[in-house]
Amino acid sequence: SGCSDTQIDLVVILDASTSVTEPNFKLMLEFLKDFLSIADIDRGNVRVGVVIYSTKDHIQFHLNQYRSKQDIYNAIDNIPYRFGSTNTADALKTMHREMFTQRNGDRPGVDNICILITDGISNINSRRTIPEAEAARSKNIHIYVIGIGLTDLREVDGIASKPVEENRFAVQEFDELSAMKNKVFSSLC
Repeated sequence: SGCSDTQIDLVVILDASTSVTEPNFKLMLEFLKDFLSIADIDRGNVRVGVVIYSTKDHIQFHLNQYRSKQDIYNAIDNIPYRFGSTNTADALKTMHREMFTQRNGDRPGVDNICILITDGISNINSRRTIPEAEAARSKNIHIYVIGIGLTDLREVDGIASKPVEENRFAVQEFDELSAMKNKVFSSLC
């Protein structure tokens, strides 16, 4: 509630790799809708874009594509599960090179925030993953990471903005995502 007038351009990156599984991908989409229920989208304070990735990344919609919460919810409901390997590097690159551009709805003077939700460590382009996150952070894009069921947090810690303990969240199971909503949203404010 303290966020109602905060302006945010938000890009969410969702891991759709095979290890996620379709039922868990649907839980991620439900979490995203639940998370956005607090966001002031209809008055234009919060703009949302979504990228999903597995072997390749796929832009689902840009920051300037939808102006109402209902339109965004409908778009989220239509996001397909495209399983494959885990190419986090390309998803991060697309986020900072294509999503956060004025042409695609990024507003000057508005905070750029990325939330990455993943259950795995990169297995394609893994040497580029942390450098792509560093490139995004150097453009003042704040990155939050929600890691699910990870035993090794080194990669997600390298992706998240510093200090890591305020920007990286970890849960063991996908059904624990719903409990993260207020924790992550209060961090955004």
